[in-house]
Amino acid sequence: MKVLFIINPAAGKGRALKEAPVIKAVMEKWEKIEYDIAYTERIGHAVDIAKAGCKNGYKIIFAVGGDGTVNEVVNGTANTNTALAILPYGSGNDFFRSLGIKGDTEKIINDTLNGQIKNMDIGIVNGRYFINISSVGFDAEVVLATNKAKKFLSGSIAYIAALITTIFKRKSENIKMLIDEGEVEKKVLLAAVANGRFYGGGMEAAPYAVLDDGLFDICFIENMPKFKMLVLFPQFMKGKHEKFKEVKFYRSKKVYIECDRPLPLNIDGEVYKEKSIRFEIINKGFLLAAPLQEAMSSVMD
Repeated sequence: MKVLFIINPAAGKGRALKEAPVIKAVMEKWEKIEYDIAYTERIGHAVDIAKAGCKNGYKIIFAVGGDGTVNEVVNGTANTNTALAILPYGSGNDFFRSLGIKGDTEKIINDTLNGQIKNMDIGIVNGRYFINISSVGFDAEVVLATNKAKKFLSGSIAYIAALITTIFKRKSENIKMLIDEGEVEKKVLLAAVANGRFYGGGMEAAPYAVLDDGLFDICFIENMPKFKMLVLFPQFMKGKHEKFKEVKFYRSKKVYIECDRPLPLNIDGEVYKEKSIRFEIINKGFLLAAPLQEAMSSVMD
């Protein structure tokens, strides 16, 4: 069996790169497994490396980095016979958190290679694959502000600063959403289309999301006063926002969102601007290599 590790040297302020010697030491003990390590050099490079890896017969490709690295690798492995695996060394690691896997680099590698390969759902938004959460509106604005704040502040402090700043600058947006149940049109703060449960460094936007049920979980938050937003978001981070009357949950295989103007669109932590957004979920659209017990418990719970 052949295994490829794709390391993003910039992930986690260099944390991913520091794991390379550990990866080599662990893999040298697996005498019957061939392995290689590749390093990304630019945005989008992991997609190209993963696609080439699939063609070259790698059975498992580890994404070594954060959610952005994972997203790029799965854009290379989706709808192939090569499985994605994850070593979480970014700032958020939200899809990995949804899996419930624990351990250091050595344990994760060994448990994964001794584990199983599962068929998992994958989403498509405007032609790009995502495996965790894609969202439009307020939270995507927060992602942009957080990325700027991280140049000066640590991760959690940067997020809190960005959140407060965005709350006082934000405007509600008129969004029309078509789902399997019908049409929803509201002034909203955000619409999050979820395959996984967590995003934004641990916010549990979709507490009931299941990774292999063939459905998106959609969290729709209607407009509310600024002071109430300050009350909502601590609950949103803990997955306890369902009690607010402005919060609505839906499930759907397809979602179409039309905005009055181009808005920030968050796709697994990367932000773009779009006015018309189409989502579709592909049941069993990619292969995931993960430890046996953790993969089963997280997917089925």
